[in-house]
Amino acid sequence: MPIFDKNMCITERVESGLENVLSAYVEIAKMQSQKTDNNIENYEINRVYVLGSGARCNRINSDLDLLLIVPRLDIGSANQIRTMMCLTFFTDRPKRDAIDVFVRDEDIYPERSSVNITDKVSGLINNYNRLLLIPEKIVS
Repeated sequence: MPIFDKNMCITERVESGLENVLSAYVEIAKMQSQKTDNNIENYEINRVYVLGSGARCNRINSDLDLLLIVPRLDIGSANQIRTMMCLTFFTDRPKRDAIDVFVRDEDIYPERSSVNITDKVSGLINNYNRLLLIPEKIVS
C-alpha cells in the first residue's frame, strides 16, 4: 500500500502505522519522564510529518518515515526515544514493513521532502497527548 492515495490523502498504512508509533511513544515517554525526572508535558507532540521516499515519490516499497515534532523536548531525551522506537519499528524488518521514527523539537532539514500530515491525524495526536498526560498510579 502506498503512503498517499491519488488525492494525496494518507492511506490506512500511515494511519495504523502512526497509531502504533504513538502508542509506543506514550509508554516510552512516560517511562523516560519518570526515570529522568523530566516534566511529562515536555513530551507533547505538536506536529507529524511523513519524510523520505514516501514524501518524495510515494513509493509502495518504501518504509514509512515519520517525524514527530515535540517542541519542548531536549535533544538528549529525543534521541533516547528515537533509539527505542527504531528498535521497535525499524530494525530487522523488511523495508516496506519498517517504520523509521524521528523525534525532534523542530524539522532540522526543512529543505528535504516532507509532507505535514498533522491536520489529517490531529484526532490521533490529541488522543495520545491526552493519554500521555494521564498520571501513572503509584503502587506502594
